[in-house]
Amino acid sequence: MQYRVRNDLSYCVVDGHAVFLDVAADRYFHLPDQLEKSFIGYATASDRSRATVAMLIDHNILVPEEKGCRDDPPAKIGSPLRSAYEMPTCHTGSVMLALPEVMATIWRCRRRIGTGPLRDVINETVRYRAQRCPPPAALPGLLHEQRLLQAASLFLRARLYAPIETRCLLDSISLSRFLARRHFHSKIVLGVTNDPFAAHCWVQAGDIVLNDTVGNAMAHTIIKVI
Repeated sequence: MQYRVRNDLSYCVVDGHAVFLDVAADRYFHLPDQLEKSFIGYATASDRSRATVAMLIDHNILVPEEKGCRDDPPAKIGSPLRSAYEMPTCHTGSVMLALPEVMATIWRCRRRIGTGPLRDVINETVRYRAQRCPPPAALPGLLHEQRLLQAASLFLRARLYAPIETRCLLDSISLSRFLARRHFHSKIVLGVTNDPFAAHCWVQAGDIVLNDTVGNAMAHTIIKVI
C-alpha cells in the first residue's frame, strides 16, 4: 500500500529539521526527535520500514493513499530573482481613487482570516483567483510585466494610507486578490526559518517578488505555495 502526507499538512526541511504547517489547525510545529528522524527517513526514502510507516500513521502524519484518490501535486515556484521594490516602475493610477478598494479588500480579508481556519481562507483565495485569472499559458511579455508591476505598486502605495496594522499574510492575500481582479496571476508563498523559528509570506509572479525584497524572501525556506 502507498502512503502520503495527510491533507492539510505541508512540510519542509530546514537545516536538517522538519517543519510542518497544518492549515486546518492553524499551526506550525516540529516533531519529537525520534519521530522527526523517522519522518525524514521516510521522506528521503532511506527508511520506509513497516515500523516507521506505522509510527507516522499513529501520529496522523501519513495516511493511506487510496486508489484513484491521489491528491494533485503541491504547487511549486522557482526562487525569486527580482523584486518589485528594486525595479524601476512608472507609477500609474490615482492612489486616492484606489484607496477605497484597497481598504475594503484588506478589511474583508482580515475578517475572513479571523473567523475560519487557514485552510478555508486558502481554498477561497485559490477559487477567487481561478475565476478571474487562470495561469498564463505562456511566459508573459514585457508589457504584461510592466502593467503587473504598476498594479502592485498602486496597491502598495494605497496600503500606506489604510489604518490597519500590516501583516504579511493579510497583505499578501489582499494584494493577490487586488491583482486577480485586474487579471494578473500571482502566487502566495509561505516560508519559514528554523533557528530561531519564524514564518513569513510574500506574493510572487514568476521570478518577481511583488511585496518584499529578494534577500528577505530567500532567507526563508518555502513550505507552501498557494
